[in-house]
Amino acid sequence: MRKGWLINVALLIVVAALGTYAYNKAGSKEVVQHPIAALTPLQVSKISIERAEGKIELEKKGNSWTMTSPLTARVDATQVNRVLDILSVKSKEKLAANDLARFDLDKPVTTVRFDNYALSFGTINTLTQDQYLLSGGNVYLVPSFYGTQIPNKPERLLTHSLFAEDEKPVSFELSNIAAEQKEGKWTLTRRVSKEAELSQDDLNRWADDWRLSSSLITQPYSGKPGLDQVRVKLANGKTIALEVLQKSPDLILARADEKLQFQYSTEAGKRLLEPKPEPLPEPAKTSASEEKK
Repeated sequence: MRKGWLINVALLIVVAALGTYAYNKAGSKEVVQHPIAALTPLQVSKISIERAEGKIELEKKGNSWTMTSPLTARVDATQVNRVLDILSVKSKEKLAANDLARFDLDKPVTTVRFDNYALSFGTINTLTQDQYLLSGGNVYLVPSFYGTQIPNKPERLLTHSLFAEDEKPVSFELSNIAAEQKEGKWTLTRRVSKEAELSQDDLNRWADDWRLSSSLITQPYSGKPGLDQVRVKLANGKTIALEVLQKSPDLILARADEKLQFQYSTEAGKRLLEPKPEPLPEPAKTSASEEKK
């Protein structure tokens, strides 16, 4: 009786060991990952996004990207990098490019050309929610997230920075205030309203608000005449005239030289149009026990 019990236990141990071995062997099998593109993001110098509603063309100049069609404008590097990200994707599925109509790739909604290398986006697999992508002579399945990263309008690519990287403001002239930078320090040259004194830190912060400002929305300039104007002189001697199209509820500024207009939140607009002194810190509250002492 005892001997039979020991045999059963030994058999169970053997079965368990075999099961563990088979599981580990199956789990250790690597899934093949197929690169979908024959070039890397760093090799690309031109991008063309082609849709039925039009074409968007980008060109790399030095380390920066510029939109060349349908308008010439600075672009947001982050948005361009999101487009380039698709080149680094690997896919678990690689199919021959046969019967393209089955994947809606015979007439793709979107085709992106990186230099002369084309990627076309097809339908989405209803089971996996991955998207079919035509690249070279093959069809791949990739996360549909990458398809949503391809802009359908030029506005999605436009820069949110009022100034280019090489544009350094050294003076601001508004209707209510003017300041200039001399030997690294900002000095008020005119101020209509004198609600409170402004320190050097206050002026530095105000200048940085302008220099580092980031718009909520950037659009092609409507051509609408401005209500006011802000004149900005740059370190290279160039002067930029910014048209104030709207002050509230949101601030809208236009750069006629770049044919772009930038929209800022109410709070950001107030900081740009009128520098304020840094509020004093509130005094520490005294507890009831400390007051008794």
